[in-house]
This record gives sequence, C-alpha cells and structure tokens, in this order.
Amino acid sequence: MSLLLSVSRQLVLGHCTLLLASMLLLCAGPAPAEPEPVTPRFVTVGDASTVPQSVVSALAEDQQGLLWIGTGAGLVRYDGHGFRQLRIQSQLQKTGALGFVRVLHLARDGRLWVGTESNGLVVVEPHSESLQVYRHDPALPEGMPAGTVRSLAEDAQGGIWIGTIGHGLARLDPASGRFSHIQRAQAASGLKDDRIPALLIDKAGTLWVGTWSGLQRREVGAERFEPMAPELAGQMVASLFQTMEGRIWAGTQQGGLLLLDAQGRSLRLLSRPEEGGGPVHGLMELEDGRVWVARGSGIELRDRDGALLRRIVHARLDPLGLGSNEVRALLLDRAGWVWVGSYGGGLQRHNPQDTGIRVRGPEGRPGSAFEDANARSLLQLDTGQIWVGTGERGLAVLDERLRLIGELQPGQGGFAGRRIGGMAQTRDGRIWLGADTELYELDRQRRVLQRQSLGSGRVRRMLAGADGELWVATQDGLLRLQQGQLRRLELEGGDRLSGDVNALVQDAEGGLWVGTEQGLLRLPPGGAALQRVPARPGAALAPGAVLGLLLDRSGRLWVDTAEGLHRMRSWDGREASFEAVETGFVGRSFGANLLEDGQGRIWSQQFVHDPASGSTHELTPADGADIGTGWFRAYVQLRDGRMLFGGSKGLLVVEPQRYAPWSYEPPLVVSELLVDGQPRGLGELRQGLVLRPGERRFAIEFAALDYSAPQRSSYAYRLQGYESDWISSQANVRVAAYGNLPPGQYTLQVRATNRSGLWSRHELAIPVRVEPAWWQQWWLRALGLLLALAAMVGVVQLRTLVLRRRQAQLEARVRERTAELEAATRALQEASLTDPLTGLRNRRFLDRHIEQDIALALRRYETARRQGESPVEGGDLLFFLVDLDRFKDLNDSRGHAAGDAVLQQMRGRLSQVFRDSDYLLRWGGEEFLIVARETSRRHAVELAERARAAVSDQPFELGGGARVSMSCSIGFVAFPLLSELPRALDWPLTLGLADAALYQAKRDGRNTWVGLTELPWRDEYSLRPWLRRAPSEWLDSGELRLLRPAPH
Repeated sequence: MSLLLSVSRQLVLGHCTLLLASMLLLCAGPAPAEPEPVTPRFVTVGDASTVPQSVVSALAEDQQGLLWIGTGAGLVRYDGHGFRQLRIQSQLQKTGALGFVRVLHLARDGRLWVGTESNGLVVVEPHSESLQVYRHDPALPEGMPAGTVRSLAEDAQGGIWIGTIGHGLARLDPASGRFSHIQRAQAASGLKDDRIPALLIDKAGTLWVGTWSGLQRREVGAERFEPMAPELAGQMVASLFQTMEGRIWAGTQQGGLLLLDAQGRSLRLLSRPEEGGGPVHGLMELEDGRVWVARGSGIELRDRDGALLRRIVHARLDPLGLGSNEVRALLLDRAGWVWVGSYGGGLQRHNPQDTGIRVRGPEGRPGSAFEDANARSLLQLDTGQIWVGTGERGLAVLDERLRLIGELQPGQGGFAGRRIGGMAQTRDGRIWLGADTELYELDRQRRVLQRQSLGSGRVRRMLAGADGELWVATQDGLLRLQQGQLRRLELEGGDRLSGDVNALVQDAEGGLWVGTEQGLLRLPPGGAALQRVPARPGAALAPGAVLGLLLDRSGRLWVDTAEGLHRMRSWDGREASFEAVETGFVGRSFGANLLEDGQGRIWSQQFVHDPASGSTHELTPADGADIGTGWFRAYVQLRDGRMLFGGSKGLLVVEPQRYAPWSYEPPLVVSELLVDGQPRGLGELRQGLVLRPGERRFAIEFAALDYSAPQRSSYAYRLQGYESDWISSQANVRVAAYGNLPPGQYTLQVRATNRSGLWSRHELAIPVRVEPAWWQQWWLRALGLLLALAAMVGVVQLRTLVLRRRQAQLEARVRERTAELEAATRALQEASLTDPLTGLRNRRFLDRHIEQDIALALRRYETARRQGESPVEGGDLLFFLVDLDRFKDLNDSRGHAAGDAVLQQMRGRLSQVFRDSDYLLRWGGEEFLIVARETSRRHAVELAERARAAVSDQPFELGGGARVSMSCSIGFVAFPLLSELPRALDWPLTLGLADAALYQAKRDGRNTWVGLTELPWRDEYSLRPWLRRAPSEWLDSGELRLLRPAPH
C-alpha cells in the first residue's frame, strides 16, 4: 500500500511539473515553424583562383557527368579533382577565355551551348572539348544577332532559340548553320520587347519568353506571341522553369514569383515586388517535388504548390553556410546533389538526401549555453527533455525537436561546474550531473539540491543502475552512490582501481561491465569488488584500454578498443571468449560511443556496422557527419530511436531508419590525354588511341565523378594484351602511363569506387593500337627472309658475312634508340622531381623517398628496443623548415627578379651546411625543407645555427652590383620524437610540429631558430590527448622543452 501511495505521489508531482512547464512555454509564445533547428550544409568547392573571382553565373552537367561552370571570366570544367578553363583561339582576346558566361544549355545530342556577354554563342563538344563560335557580323544580317546572349532553349527539331538583350529572338538550325530572327519591329510576331532574359520550351513544345515587359508565349503552329500572366506585366521575367508535373514557375527581377498550370493559367502569386524578397535568378526542382528558388537575397525552399518552407541566407561566421546571398545558378546532378553558384560565394554543393544524418549546430543567440555547441555529455529525461552537458558553458536543455528551452550556466543557482562529463537520471527520478570533480543533484527545474566532491578525477561517464544506485566513472576509478552513501570500488584482492574508467553497462542479471584503461572488468550481481575478465587463449581482446561497451538486444556484449571493435562469443561466469569484428579499418577505434538501432546495426559517431551483412561504413562529412571532434562518451539513444552524438561543433543527429549507405555508382571519364608528354584532344579517344611510329608513350588521366567526396574514391587499371593483373591507384594518382609497347592491339581498362568503397559498374575500356615502325613492318621481315634464302644459294661465307654485318647494324641501332629512351626517361623523371628555379628537389621527390628513410629509422629504434640496447648513434632524421624573413618586402621593393635571384642562391647557402646525402627541397614560395638523414639529434642545434648564419652572414648578389642582406627563421624537429614509441608520431605530424616551431621562431623576432628533439611523455596513454590537438597547440601548451639560441 505504501508503495502505491509513493508511486501516486510521484505521478501527481510529475503531472504538476509538466503542467507548469506547458504553461511557461505557452507564455513564451508560439513555437518556431521548423521541426528542428538544423541548417543545410553547403560545402565550398574551389576558390577564387579556380573559380575566377568566386563568381558563378551558370551551371550544367553533361552526359558524362562532368560539371561545367559559367563564370565572369569564362567556362570552367570540374571533374571532382581539378578545374580546367576552356579557351578559344581568338584575335579579339589574347587570353583566349570566353569572357563573361551568361547562360549554359545542354542539348539532347550532348553538346553544350554557351551564351556569353560579348563573344556571342559558343557550342562545345564535351568529349573532345572542341568548339564552334557564332559571332555577330554586321555584314551578315541573317547571321548571329548582336548583343548579350542571356537565354537559350532547344525545340523538338533540335533548333536552338537564343534570347538577347536588345536584339530580340533568334533560332539557329545547327544542321545548316542558318539563323532566323524575331524582333519587336516585326508587328506580325506579337513580340512586345527585344530584351529577353528567359526562355522555356515546355513539354508540349510551347515557347515561353520572359522579357523586360512581362511574360509571353507562342504555341506550336502559332504565328504570334500572346501575352500571359498579367500579374507580371511591367516586370522583367528573369527565370522560367517547368516542373515534372508540368507546372510553370516564373520569377522576375523585381522579386515577383508566379505559379502557372501547363495551360498558362495563373494558379498562385507566390511573392510580389513590394515584399522585398529579392530578384529571382534561377529555379530548380528536387526529386520529391520541392522547388528551390535562387534569389538575390538567398535561397527559398518551397513545396510543389509554392508554399514557403524555409529561407536560407548567408551567415558570415558559418563556414558550412551559404557562401553569398547573390545566388545565380542552381543544378541538381544525377547523384541527387544540389550545386549552388553565386556572386562572391563561388561554387558550393549540398546533399538534400542526408536527412538521416545531420548536425544540430551552435545556437545563434550570443551568450547562450549552446553558443559554441561543444557537447561533452548527453541525457534524455523521463519528460523527454534532452540535457546537453557542454565543455565550458554548463548545461543546455533542448526539447525533443532539439530547440533550446533552458540552460544552467556556471554561477547560476549554486552551480559552479564548467565541463559536464556525465549525467544520469536514477529510477526515483533524481537527476545527477558530474561536473569537473563534483557531483550535483538537480530537480527538473535545474535547481541544485546537493553537491559533493568526488576526489581528484574528472567525471567521464555516469550510469543509473537497475536497483536505483548511481555509478560514476572518473579519471581516478569508479564510485557508487547508494542510499546517500558514496563509495569507491576496489579490485578483487583489495587493490585500488585508478586511472580512466571509460564505459559502463549493466546486464539483465544486474552484473556491471566496466571498460577501463586497464582492460575489461566486471562487478558480479551483489558483488563488492571488481573482477578482471580473463579470456581464453587466442580469443582475447586487443591489449590496452577498453573505450566503449554495448549490450545489444540479444544480450551480446560489444567492446571497442583502440585496435578496433570486438564482440563476445561466450561467457561462462569465469572466462570469456571474444572475436575481432572485421570492419576493414585496421588499428582504429570504432568510436567508443556504441549504440544499436532497430535493425541490429551497431553505430558510433564514426562508423555503422551491420552484423547481418558484415559490412562497415565510415561516416564522413559527405554523409552529414561533421561535428568537429566527436567526443568519446558523449552519446544517447532517444526514446523515439534517434541517436545523438556530441562533438566540438554540435550534435550529430542520426535517424537510423532513414539512413542508407552511399550506393551511387559514379561514371568514369577521361580528364586528360598525353602522348610523349604533350596534351592531345580527348576526341582522339572516340575511336581508340593510336600510337603512330615515333610515338613511344602515353598517359591517360581519369576521374570517377563522385562529387560528394572525390578524394575517397579508389581506382584500378590494366592494359589487356600487355598485363593481366589490376594496378591499384588512389585519388591523388589517377594516371595510367605506358611506354615502349610492342606493336599490337590493347585495351586499357579502368574502374573506380564511390566514396564508400563500392565498385561502380561504369568502367572505361579504351582501345589502344600501337603501329609498328618501318623496321617492324611484316614486309621488311619478309624481304629479309627472301634475301637470306637467296644468299643460301650463293657462297656460304658471303652469306655469313652479310648476316653478321646486318646483325651488328641492327644491334647498334637498338642500343642507340634504347640509350635515347633511357636518357629521355631519366631527364623526364629528374625534371618531375626538381624545382626548376632553384634546382632543389620538390615535394614529389620527398613523397617518393621519405617512406624508405622513415622505415629505416623506425627499424633501427625498434631493433635496439627489442635487444634492450640504446638506439644507434646517427640513426635519426632531422626535419628543418627554413623560411626567408620579409621576403615579400624584397619582392615588393626590388621586384620578382630580385626575389628569384635570392631563391637561386639559397641552394649554395644550404649546401654549405648540409651533406650531399641530405634532402634539400624547395617546399613552397620562400620556404625550404631539409631532411638530414642518418644524423644524430645532438647535432640539430649546430645545424640550425649554421643554416641561419649561412643565410644572414653574407649578402645576396642581385646583379648589376646590387646586393641585399637577408635572414631566415628555422623550425626543426627530430624523428622519431619518442624513442620508446617510435611509431606514435608519423612523419607528417612531425613536419607539422616543425612548421609550428618555424612560426614560433617568427614570433620570437625572426633570424632565429626553434626546435624540438624530445617529448616529455613516455607512454601512449599520456600522448593520446595530444594527438587530437593541432601542432601549434603543442608548442603553446608550455609542456614541451623547446630549443632556442642562448640569449646574448
């Protein structure tokens, strides 16, 4: 009876609390219209150097899948890896660029039509990049009209309609090359204005014309244009679009937007000029019928009936927001991605399909607890509220639609914590927060009820037990709060449990599984001490820390370690058996934050694994998973099945039932063809590649058009008839190159994956024919045979003499040709590895050779360590980054010729200090990289000072008697930095630390050096937090012993 009364009192109290909360929400005003404050992500592609001036005026995708971009300085092609500007042979323009591109139209035959500001009309054949230009010629009144080409459309006969500014309409018959013209002056035409910024030919063949004076149309078979849409009369109709349902959308320069049916009847006036929505520049329809409207004030999303769903505008501080409000072009590509082109914002892409995974980003209100969205812990209360513990700003409270409805910041209501590392709500409804090293009890109104210290370790995770107890995992062991008493748990045998406790999970019997830095522990039901979990031989977990735990619906335990994901096969109460899960990502943690969805798939913020199929997919920014650093132990599964994962830039929101792995099969295209090192037109490949006599080698660059994450595609190629095995290649080396092939017929096969590793069915198969040289012709061989037979009839000695003489001549010729080839190959290889200005090596040289040096250094250290000996003296690698001080001032004051003279002399200066066996590279601009090989780190300071003096002690000769004194700043780091763990820091991170040291030298006043030859840590656990930091933070932390010159 007392239990029922207690439950009743709790229910009444809960209902009263909910009623009070509802009244407060009603008083605060109506809820926003958006279901969740999730902002669409726009990824910027390219920059002002690849997309000139970041101006995009038009977009098109050709039949191969290549993206074409109209800019203010010409036409640019994009293949996912690089941009290429199309140029024309022109006497009017020295640059050969097309000038300002106003409109792009892809015809049914695959050709791309380009309307320009001042270069007339251009048609491009995308396969070969050949083009034809139609310019106005005053001597040909029936030719191409004058004026800017602002709009293009194609009719059923393949005719191209051209809308100009001030010169009316024209139609080009591509077959004959003849133009016909329609202008306002022709009264019979009915055309009311010669300024035509928009054209559309609808599904019925009706020609719609947007003019500066309104909207007109001409039906098939009609002779005159008729006025349409009186609502738009007097406005410039700048954009026309027909949806899949046949409806017509018309937008104006003044901001008007009208929806018409297929017969031209006005259905709904969606916006008026006086509403200030901004000019309409473009329209686009998604597969679900939603329409995007490109305006001069951003983007509008509308449903199929025109109702406004939301507006997207430029946010200056959001790196993943809309780049500019002046949106000029929209494109939906074949993979379903949206491309946005704007003035000032350049080219961006957005995935409208990533609704299953998205980011709840920072709160826009300054000063709020979720302003920086750094989510370190998560909890959903029994009321449905979602509490987010932040890194520095206390507690943020969200409703189930992820709207901020409350907060508790440091200093409010007796709350003194900052980083909230764990939260839990126990069975009696009490709410507990672990902030820093203290435990707080709060009520549902976020009032602090009690506070107590937990000792010296920060809270890492909390768990509400089945019996009403509270488990608190810290940096210094595990505590249990039961009946108001807080007690620290010990290991069986009385040993103290210290160090990180990372994960907690309770099984159906009440046993507690504990993941620690010492491995996996278990507290039996009713037990008082933690027990280690022994494993059968050959079936143990990977050594080291246990980072994450999950009990799935079947009761199976999943364990995440630094070496990967494991699952328990058996547990008899005394001994366990585990198996490693094959994910394809060897040596990587699964992400620690393990959750299971309704389909049995295992999730974290980094991966999703399907036990049924055995497949594992990595979650990347292309999937919508972009929360900065995903924090371990910051995760929760909501009662509606959604999953939340906390990161440094917000919450990763996962709706598992809406997620599907990326299965798009990208087309594969050839992006460049080289024969003997010289570019060739891609049109040559239509009938196959032919190497004629004297042409010795070819190289074909290819690209898989998975624009979502092109750098994640993998490739394989082979030349059938020459080799049978596939050659694997990554996205940064997408070239198949062959030389000195025997005469014959071959086929170059190329295949590629999408970003998820799925091989595409679209493959390249390019015929290659190598024609024989004259001395390889069959008739020449036949003639030699006849001569040999004739000689056999004669004197045997003469025959032998002739044959030997011919053999000697042939061998000499082959040796000569071979020597030429080898010399040319060596010269080409040397040129590709050398900086042409300084004669120093370049980055490609380092990429080709450094791994061998790294492997040698690591092998020496690891061998010495296994044998218990000190590392061999002189077995280190030293990375020196040298940057000339105030080099830009020299270029600005004396010109680039002076700067080039200084750079050329740097080779001699550096060669005075370093050995011939060391790598001397021009790293970029005025920056140089030296890799001192097989050198003791004890000599690093001496070498740095000698290099500095070599630059500063003697002026540089500029020619003509002029001289200039220069200085340099140097940053250096030894590899490996940790002799106990030589593989803990790879060489790119070591180089990053050298770069940070270089900039520290700059901050120290220039003409000096800063270096690092050792780290203070001796174990992987101490080093692990630093690996998530930028190299500059290492140096700024004050924990490293930096080497500097002694003060004078």
